Amino acid sequence: MTQRLQLMLIFTLSMLFWINVAIAQNPERTKTIAIPADSTYTKVVQALQENGYYIAQLDRSSGFIQTSVSLKSKSIFGRDGDKRIFNFLVVPLPDRRSKIILNIFLFERLQAGSGNSGNYYYDDKGLVQDDKIYQQIWDKILPLIQ
Repeated sequence: MTQRLQLMLIFTLSMLFWINVAIAQNPERTKTIAIPADSTYTKVVQALQENGYYIAQLDRSSGFIQTSVSLKSKSIFGRDGDKRIFNFLVVPLPDRRSKIILNIFLFERLQAGSGNSGNYYYDDKGLVQDDKIYQQIWDKILPLIQ
């Protein structure tokens, strides 16, 4: 291979790598459905209730729903008590459709002090970027809405 061909190959492979990384960091957080926003809002709240989520805040006028779940570790080395906070925003669209925007935040449970003091606090880890976590929520919620 010529040096120019090698450079083109390296450039192309590196571009494919960075495009893949960029795509992986933008999970699908928005769904558009053919149901009016008011009905969608009610159905999302009902779906969350049916799936056992704790409803923390509701504001029908803005379309905001906040819920949370405490995670249970199935690993002997994992920690119980981490929380995920789910913020849903139901936005009306033309033609009796609505858009649901989902943002998931992770709060890691940490222990303060030493030994078995029992003092815990939550460290805000920010917006979750894992597509699988978003898809798990959509898989639970969307069939109950549509």
